[in-house]
This record gives sequence, C-alpha cells and structure tokens, in this order.
Amino acid sequence: MRAVIPGTFLFVVMVCGCAEDPPQPVTSKAIYTGAEACATCHLEAYKEWHGSLHLRSMQVPSVETVRGDFRQNNTYTYRGMTSRMFVREGTYFMETDGADGKRGVYPIEYAIGDRDTQWYLTTLEGGRIQVLPAYWDVREQTWFDPVEGLFDHPQGFAPGDVNYWTNFGRNWNFQCHDCHASQIKKNYDPETGTYATHWTDLSINCETCHGPGGQHVTFWKALPDQVPARDTTLVNLQFLSSEQSVEVCAQCHAHKRIIKEGYQPGDPFYDFYELEVLDSEKFWADGRYRELNYNTLAFLMSSCYTAGHLTCAGCHDSHHLGPVRGEGETRAATYDRVCLNCHRVDVGEPVERHSNHKTVGCVDCHMPPVEEVKRIGIYDHRILSPVPENTVRFGIPNACNECHSDQTPNWAASWVKTWWGSQADEVAQTEAIVLGRMGDPKALDGLIVLSKDQSMVLRASAAVLLGRQADERAEKALIDALGDPHPMVRTRAIEGLMGHGSDAGIEAVAERLDDSSRLVRIRAASMLEGVNLSGDRGNKLSESLTEYRTIVTGLLADDPEAQVQVGIEALQQGDDRAGEIAFRQALKVWPGMADAYAGLGTVFVRNRQFSEAVKMWREAAARDSTLVVPLHHACELWEADIRERFRTRPGTARDYTDLGDTYTLRDSLDVAIYWYRKAIESDPNYAVPYHNLALVCAEAGREVEAEAALDRYRQIARDANAVRELEMLIRERRKRQGG
Repeated sequence: MRAVIPGTFLFVVMVCGCAEDPPQPVTSKAIYTGAEACATCHLEAYKEWHGSLHLRSMQVPSVETVRGDFRQNNTYTYRGMTSRMFVREGTYFMETDGADGKRGVYPIEYAIGDRDTQWYLTTLEGGRIQVLPAYWDVREQTWFDPVEGLFDHPQGFAPGDVNYWTNFGRNWNFQCHDCHASQIKKNYDPETGTYATHWTDLSINCETCHGPGGQHVTFWKALPDQVPARDTTLVNLQFLSSEQSVEVCAQCHAHKRIIKEGYQPGDPFYDFYELEVLDSEKFWADGRYRELNYNTLAFLMSSCYTAGHLTCAGCHDSHHLGPVRGEGETRAATYDRVCLNCHRVDVGEPVERHSNHKTVGCVDCHMPPVEEVKRIGIYDHRILSPVPENTVRFGIPNACNECHSDQTPNWAASWVKTWWGSQADEVAQTEAIVLGRMGDPKALDGLIVLSKDQSMVLRASAAVLLGRQADERAEKALIDALGDPHPMVRTRAIEGLMGHGSDAGIEAVAERLDDSSRLVRIRAASMLEGVNLSGDRGNKLSESLTEYRTIVTGLLADDPEAQVQVGIEALQQGDDRAGEIAFRQALKVWPGMADAYAGLGTVFVRNRQFSEAVKMWREAAARDSTLVVPLHHACELWEADIRERFRTRPGTARDYTDLGDTYTLRDSLDVAIYWYRKAIESDPNYAVPYHNLALVCAEAGREVEAEAALDRYRQIARDANAVRELEMLIRERRKRQGG
C-alpha cells in the first residue's frame, strides 16, 4: 500500500469436536507442540502432510531438500552479476555480490519452495534473513534471476534498489515470514533495527490450521479413553463456517497486511489481517491477478464461494493439498470430476457439450493459468467464465485467447455471445472498477450497484472508490456501507468517507470507534486523529488511537510504507515531531524511500529549516523524479530566507554559497556560478564554494574554470578523502558528457 503525499509537499480435519458441540477459540495461553507431537496419534494425517508442499514451504538445506544444482550447473550470470553455488563439507554456499557490490561467500541456511522454484536464504547482520539472488527453476532445471519472470525490473537489481538481495525488499523477516514457518514471532526492535525472529516449525504445521495443540496433548495423555466430543481445544475445520474455513487458508494464501500476530483458526480474521481489494493496480479490474497475489481475494469474489459456500477444502485435500486423483485418472479428468460434484446438473456430461470444446476441461476456461506470473504455476481462482469483451474494452486477458492466440478478442467475444449469451453485467461491473480507479464521475452509478453486491470484495472495492466521487449520492452510499456486516467493507467505507471530509461523514465514522472489529476501530481512529470529539466518543477515540499506535510502533515498525503513512497523518494533525519520528523510522528500515525524505522535507519547511528541507527534498527527487517540483519550491523558500538575512546584516561567504546551491538544484548553473564566485570574493579561504564551483563548471562544460577551482580546493581543503571524492565526481560528469 503506497503512501500518498497530499498537496504540494506530501502526498483438515482432526475430529476432536462434533456438530452439536462446535470448537471455541482457546482463551488460555496458547501452547504449541510442533508437528511431530501429532504423529503418534494421527499417523495417517501426518504422513499425508509429510508429503505436502506445506511441509516443504521452508527447509534446512540437505541432499533431500535442495533442488538446485550446486555441483555441475552451478554458476549463473545475469546482467553482469555472477553467482556461484557450491557445497563444502555438507554446507551449501552461494558466492555472489554483496551489499557493497564486492564478492562474498554466504552460507545457505534455509530453502524456500519445492514444486516450481526454490529460493535460498542467508542471515546477515542484525538477524536479517535475506533471499539470495540466484533462484532454481525446478521444472526447467536451471538457475534464474528473480527479475526474469517474478519482478518487473528489466535492468536487473543494483545495490541501491529496494529489491537488491541485501535490502528491505528481499528481507524474509518482513516479507515472507508468516507464510513459510509456523507460529512466527517477528520480534523486530525499532531502536536497534534488529530481528530476533522465533518460530515453532520450519513448515506450515498442523497447529497453523487446527490451533495450539498443548492442551489437546495434555488432555488425551491424561484421559485416553475420554469421548472425543468433550475435547474442544483444537479446531475442526468441518465445523467452521465457510468464511472461517477460507480464512484459515488466507493466513498465507492472500495478499494482506498483518496488524496483529497470534491468529488462531476460528478467530475474527480482521482482528489480525487486512486484505487488499480492487482499488489496487495489482489486480485487473475484474479481479484477475496482475502479479503474484495468491488466491484468496479472487476466490472470495467467485460465485462458487458467494452463492455456493464452497471452501478451499471443497477442492483441495486438507493434508496433501491437491485433489485426490483416481487410479489412471488424468489431471484434467480429476478437476472435471471435482467441479461436477456441484455442477453436474447445470453443466451435464460430457463436459464438451457445455464447453463446445473436445479437448479442454473446466479449469482451462474457468481457472486459466496466470501468465503474468512466470515460473510459478498459479491458476485464476476468480472462477469466472471467459469475458473476451473485457479484453476488447479494457485489455484484460481472457482464457479464450490464451489458447486461440491466433484470433482476436472480438472473434472470441462473438463466439462467447453466440454460445452463452450476453455478458453485459460482467462488463458493467468491470467498467465500474476501471472508471472508479480514475475517479471518473461516470463510475458513480456502477459503484453504487457494486456496493450492494453479494461479494464483500466488490462491496469493499466500491466503497474505497466511492471516496473518489464528489457526489452526495456517493457519500450516502458510503454511510450506508458503514453498516455492512463485513469488516473489510466498513473499513474501506471509512477511507471513502474521509476522502469526502464532510461533517456527516466524520459523524458516521465516529460511530465505528467501538466497532467489534479491530481493523475497523484502528482505521476509524487513524482517520479521526486530530478531530475534536467530546464525551464518550472522545474517550473511545483515545482508546482506539492507543490501539492503533501500539500496532504501528510495534508490529509495523519495520514497514516503511506504514511508517510514512503514520508520518503523513501526524503532519495532517499538526504534530511535526511525531511525523519526523515516523519518517526517520521508515528510513531506518529502507534508506532509499523517497516518500520518507519528502516527509522530512515537509517537516523542515514547516519549521523554517530550509537548508535541511532542501537536503531532504534533494534526496527525495534523486529517487523519484516527480518530486523535482517541490524540491524547486523548497529552494525558492530557502533563497527567500537567505535574502531576508541581508536586511539585518551583510551577506557572508556561507550565505552566498547557500544561494549558489539553491540555483544549482534548480539547474540555473550560470546564476549558481555567480554566487559561488561572490562567496570566494567574500572569503578566499572558505573551501566549500571552490568545491561546488568546480562541480558546476564541470557540469556546464567550462573545463578551465572547473580545473582552476579544483586546484584551489586541493590547496585549502583539509580532507584528502574529500579531494579524491571531488576529483571522482568531476571525472564522472565529464564521462557523462563524453569528455
């Protein structure tokens, strides 16, 4: 979730319960035993799990677990970066470029994945577990760089990129930990910037889906002959609602943000997580994936779930994960059989009479592979009929043309209409999201319709997009959405209403400060921070703000985007100090974050520390060229402040140098040169203007003047390293100019 800077400056089933006696969440301290404790009594289930991808989600390297070739085909070069994989005395290593670009040898401590790709991890300073740069393609039996098919970054990664392997974007503790080990405690210390991450099992273990097993083990050891219905210390998935059952899988199989650790199956999911919805460009407007987004959100939009109450376990065996294939049965036949369990009447047999195709199965049309995600076998869980008209109008891929690539989307749309009739409703739904993302007023009617849809994903998406509609009907729909039964819809309605900013909207949001869902409460609190509420509502706001701040300064302290958003909210409420703390915390996690520098620039401008503001905006603009305009504005403010000094005292060499800098940063090089020369006239022994003059003259192609300034800087500068650095910078500028 990228922070937006506003204004000029900121932007399975273990039968331990029964239908009459459903399990309740365990209220006492959770005691986890690990998967091995389950094997004694549940051997068959344990064996099935032991052969599953859940076991192999993360493993210690060994001959049995490592899929990559570390002995023969063990060197890989991509865009000038070479990695060499090898084994020494039973330990696996990768030799590659490090944080400083120099070669290093890194022990491989963990391996992630097994079916499609395998990634390798090492631990760096501060407990940071990092994903190493060379990955193994299990199917193609070759090494590859993550740029090739997983990340959209065609130049390859350099040490300054967020997704370079030593940096924040490839940090397991933040990015991957909750889905590749069990019962994780991240244990990030914001003061030291270090991790002491702890887990129960390096796998997705039994207790991830059934809850903590400590009481269960104690119970059965003490009372081995007790009636099973008496034991409700574990969760039996068949007795959960369809929503709760899917949420157990969504712990991992969803694009989400964690707001609290410690979720147990059956708990209120949105007390622990927040899902992304279709305002995000990570999804096509019809809900299909545009990148690696996992399956939950799309599945929650499917009519199989919304109308048929299908759960993940309806198609996937809860322990070995895939559908159980019959003897001699092909993969396509297996999936057709699973689908026909529900669709035998409306589809009939054979399937080809419904599909008008002899050689395809249900999943080929309704769950095509996600081509945008290379090397990883992912299938669209939206479970839609193909809608080629969405390709014609919005460029969204469709299953027909993925097979019939020699034909046009118009051709496919014509056949779909001939065989199955109009798809006007599906197209209208997609159009509402497309236009809503752009804030187009023509989206309003469609978004209001979606705000009442059966799918909570569409209702939540409509809510946040209605916030971009400047219309009273949009506000009314959002106030209505605050009463929606689903926490995600209420949360997004709060966001939408605060975009309108009316008194009625604020009043309605204040009603949600004591919402039953933690996610709704903290979103209401964050949106109302700084609003003057009296009496009981003021007390509730204070309580919810405390809850919100505990989350963002604790669990989310290593999330730079969350910290920037906190900083923005603080500045909007006039709390510059809190904003500065949040922006600096973001930079502690990721020193290359442009929005955090922009936030600090805003803090310094508001406090009339213009030279510091310009430094921050310069850093921001170096990382995001769209921030050049506010950099120039900060330079203008700095210039005005310097000139104001001249009213009360004569200018100094430092003043004139600063003026020169304001023009350098605005690319007014001739004016900058004038002020640097004036600084030198004022104090011929002040080294800084010679340094800056040499650089600017080199940039302007004035070589003689640049060399003269450099010579004088060599004579008076006391720092030999600074001289060498200046010489290097001048050489680089000449090289860029072809000199």
